[in-house]
Amino acid sequence: MQRKPFLVLLLVLVAALDAGCSNSENGCVTPDAELDADVPGDEGGTDADVPEVLPTCTPPTVSCGDGEHAEYGFCVPDTEELAVPGGSFDMGAAGGTDVPLHNVTLAAFVIDRTEVTNVRYQACVSAGCCTPPTYDGSYSGRQPYFGDVRYANYPVVFVRWDHAQQYCAGLGKRLPTEAQWEFAARGTDGRTFPWGSNPPTTTLAHFDEALGGDTAQVAYHSAGASPYGAMDMAGNVWEWVADWYGETYYTSSPANDPPGPDTGIARVVRGGSFASPADQLFAYTRMWFLPADSYGTVGFRCAR
Repeated sequence: MQRKPFLVLLLVLVAALDAGCSNSENGCVTPDAELDADVPGDEGGTDADVPEVLPTCTPPTVSCGDGEHAEYGFCVPDTEELAVPGGSFDMGAAGGTDVPLHNVTLAAFVIDRTEVTNVRYQACVSAGCCTPPTYDGSYSGRQPYFGDVRYANYPVVFVRWDHAQQYCAGLGKRLPTEAQWEFAARGTDGRTFPWGSNPPTTTLAHFDEALGGDTAQVAYHSAGASPYGAMDMAGNVWEWVADWYGETYYTSSPANDPPGPDTGIARVVRGGSFASPADQLFAYTRMWFLPADSYGTVGFRCAR
C-alpha cells in the first residue's frame, strides 16, 4: 500500500509532542510500535547547520601520563579508543524489513571502547565546549545523575543528537556511521550479537529492566564485548549514530563506506537499552529517534 504523506507527518508530530515524557522508550512511543510505524526518512533536515564546537570552548591544559591522552582537560587511557581494521561484512539480516542483508566494505576506523560517560561529558561542559544534558536526572529518577560522582562512569543520557555530535567534533571525532557501528559490534563472522550467537543473559548485557531499570556502569558486562573489544553494544543505552533514518536506504546504499541518507527527519540509534527486551539486542537492529529531543535511554560513543 502506498504510504500517505499526511500519515507520516502525523506520526512525527505525535512523537515530537510525546518526546518529553519520562520512563519511556522514545518519548512514550513503545519500541515495538516504532518498528511497525511508517517512519519518515526521505525528506526533512540536513547536516548543514549542525554545531561543531561552542565559541567559548577553552579546554584546560593538563599533563597526562604514559598511555593516556587529554579530552577536554580530562585524562583518558589510550585503550579507550579501539582500532577497527577495514574489511567487508554482511550488514543487516536475511528477511529483515528495513535491514535487508547486504555486503558492505569499510575503510579502517577508530571507535570508542565504551559509551561516553558522565565524567567525560562533564569535562566538556566545564570547558565550555559542550551543551549540558537537557535533564540532570536519569530514567528511573536518580537525582542528580549527571554531575553525581556515584554515576561518574555511567553513560551520559538526555543528550540531543547535535550535542553528541558537538562533543565528538571537539575531539576531532564524529558519531560513527551506522555501518561502522554495526561492523564494530559484530565483526566479519555474521554473529547475531556482539558476543556471538548465544541468547542474551544478564552476564552478557544490561537489558529488560535489570539492575533497577536504569543505566549500569559502562563495561560492567565485560563478557559481552564485541570482536574488537567494544563494550555495551547490546543494552545499557541506545546510541546515536551519524545516519538519518531511511526505511529503504539499505536497498540503494553504496557498497563502500555508506554515509547514510543525505536528509531525513529521524536519526538512527543502535544497540538497545536497559529497558529493551532481548529481541531488540540483535547487532543489526535499528531504531529511530527525533534528533532535537533527548532521552533517558539514549547515549552515544564517538569514532574517527
